[in-house]
Amino acid sequence: MLPVASREWRLRSRPKGRPLDSDVELVETAVLPPHPGAVRVANQVMSVEPYMRGRMGGEADYAEPYPLDEPMSAPTVGRVTESADPGVPVGTLVLHDLGWREHSVVPAADCRILENDDLAPATHLGLLGIPGMTAWVGLTRIARLEAGDVVFVSSAAGAVGSTVVQIAKRMGATVIGSAGSAEKVALVEGLGADAAFDHHDGPVKDSLRQALSDVGASGVDVYFDNVGGEHLESAIRVVRDHARIVLCGMSSIYNSSTPQPGPANLLKLIWRRARMEGFLLGDHMDARAEFVDRMADWIRDDAIRPVHTEFPGGIAGAWSAFNGMLDGTSVGKAVVPLSGTLSAGTGS
Repeated sequence: MLPVASREWRLRSRPKGRPLDSDVELVETAVLPPHPGAVRVANQVMSVEPYMRGRMGGEADYAEPYPLDEPMSAPTVGRVTESADPGVPVGTLVLHDLGWREHSVVPAADCRILENDDLAPATHLGLLGIPGMTAWVGLTRIARLEAGDVVFVSSAAGAVGSTVVQIAKRMGATVIGSAGSAEKVALVEGLGADAAFDHHDGPVKDSLRQALSDVGASGVDVYFDNVGGEHLESAIRVVRDHARIVLCGMSSIYNSSTPQPGPANLLKLIWRRARMEGFLLGDHMDARAEFVDRMADWIRDDAIRPVHTEFPGGIAGAWSAFNGMLDGTSVGKAVVPLSGTLSAGTGS
C-alpha cells in the first residue's frame, strides 16, 4: 500500500466578518495507507454548511473551533479504497466528517456505513443527512407539529428550509415560506408551500401578514427560524396562542462583526403563552433510525424531493462554494462534487 496524492484546505487565520481567501490555503499532501482500525476513503462529495463559519472564527461555543494550520472537517461521502478494519471492507460507501480534502484516512469507528447506497451520494448529505434530520427533529420534537398547524419557515429554499416545507406538508400543515429571490420563491411554491414571498420585496412583517391573508389564516402556530433578525421579530408579531418557535439558525448574523440586537417584541410571547426553543441535532441522535427509514421511503416514493446545488471545481472550488452558500447563491443543500457530477435534484 502506497501513499496517494491529495489536496486539502487548511485554516490559516480566523475570519473577521465575511471569510477571505487569505484565511485558508489549498495544500498538496500525500495521504498514507490506513493504520490498524482505520480506512482510506476516496471522497466523492462534501458538504458546506453555515455552522462551519462559527467553527472557523471560534464563535460557536457548542463546537470546537477548527485548529489553525490543519485541514478543516466537513460531512463527506466516499468509497473505501483501502481498509485495515474487517468491519468496513473496500468498496463500502461511508459517511464521515473528514472532508475539505480529496482522500481521508478515517478511524473505522468514525465512519457510518450507508445502507441506502442505491440513493445518490448527495442525498446522504441533504435529505438523509444533517439538514434533513434537523428539519425532522425541529418539526416533530421541538415544534410537535400537528395536522392543521400554520407553519412559517424562513430561508425556505435552503437545505433545512426546503425540507421543512415538504415534511410539514406531508404532515398536514399549511406552509408559508420566505426566500431571497423570485426564483427561490418559485422553487418553494413548487415544493408545495401554500404561499411564499421574497423578503427583499419590503418589510417582512408586511409580506408575512399578506401571506397569512392569502391562505386564510389569522396567525402562525409554528415558526421555523433559520434567519433570526427581522424574520424572527415579524413572526413573533403574528404568533397564535401556544405557538412554538423553533430556533434552528440565524444566518442574518453569521458574518456580523458586531453584536446584533434581538427582537424588541418578546413580550408577545407571554401574551400568547408561546414557546421559543433552540436545539442542537447532537442531542437527538436517538431519532436517527426512525428518521432515516421514514425519509428513505419518502425519497423512493418521490414524496419528498432532494434540493441541492452542486458547486463546480472539485476540491479547488470548495472555498468559493462555502462563501457562495453563505451569500445565498445556492438553493437547498450546498455540495461540492469531488469526483465528477452527482445525481439529479431540484435546483442547480
